[in-house]
Amino acid sequence: MGPSRSGTAGGTTRATPTRAKATGNGRAKATGKAAGGGTRSAAVKQGHRADRGRGVNLLPSLPFDGTVDGGEPASRRSLRSQGRRTMRKLLDAAMVAFDQRGYHNVRINDVVTIANTSRGTFYLYFSNKEDLLRALVAEAGAEATDLYSDLVTRRMDGVAWDDIRVWIGRYSALWMRYAPLMRAWTDLATIDPELGAQMRKTVDMMSGAMAARIKANNPRLKVDRLAAGVAILAMIDRFHYLREFVGDQVDDDALDTLTTNVHRALFDTSRPV
Repeated sequence: MGPSRSGTAGGTTRATPTRAKATGNGRAKATGKAAGGGTRSAAVKQGHRADRGRGVNLLPSLPFDGTVDGGEPASRRSLRSQGRRTMRKLLDAAMVAFDQRGYHNVRINDVVTIANTSRGTFYLYFSNKEDLLRALVAEAGAEATDLYSDLVTRRMDGVAWDDIRVWIGRYSALWMRYAPLMRAWTDLATIDPELGAQMRKTVDMMSGAMAARIKANNPRLKVDRLAAGVAILAMIDRFHYLREFVGDQVDDDALDTLTTNVHRALFDTSRPV
């Protein structure tokens, strides 16, 4: 997630540049070769449990359980398919409204107009704008938990270029899907202490998992692994933020280059320590 842009969280309307949808595959490109000219190895098979004695115990407990019930009113009843579609329309409309006007300037009327529904319908699913925001953050958090799980359930040693590329591709897709939240997450965290705590816990969770992989892949690497984990997240996040800011696409070439930087710096065991 990235620092808020001046005028984004505050509400300045701006034109959003076209962004290519990132893919999670490790497509073969010249920039994607591991340092030293070697070819990429196959992605490590899933299903292996992380060794608790090799760094994973640094991680906090998961902040999300993957269940997203929507707003407070919706969580008090069982939604049928039509109700879930309506709630989806409101969540999607909120993302558009936050992108166009900034969270602080968005009104309920903006959301229901984009969703082509009524205020009465809105309050069947959400108590207020803050409740709507919490539902969106919970949804993004559930997807972030999947990324975390991918880090800790894969084999811990022998991290290949392809492994990193697939994971960065998935992170990129998450960032672009929730871009209005990602751009302004530090501002949004001040709105609700519980919301801020969830966001910070997610960062700790992801950076800790990355630190565990760095340690297992190359125990002799003399770096602060937790700082390196945060640095990876910050680089991926800020990369998306700045590419969007200057109007450039985050495409496969860009993600391949980003992957190569991460791999060479922290995971390439052929380089001297």
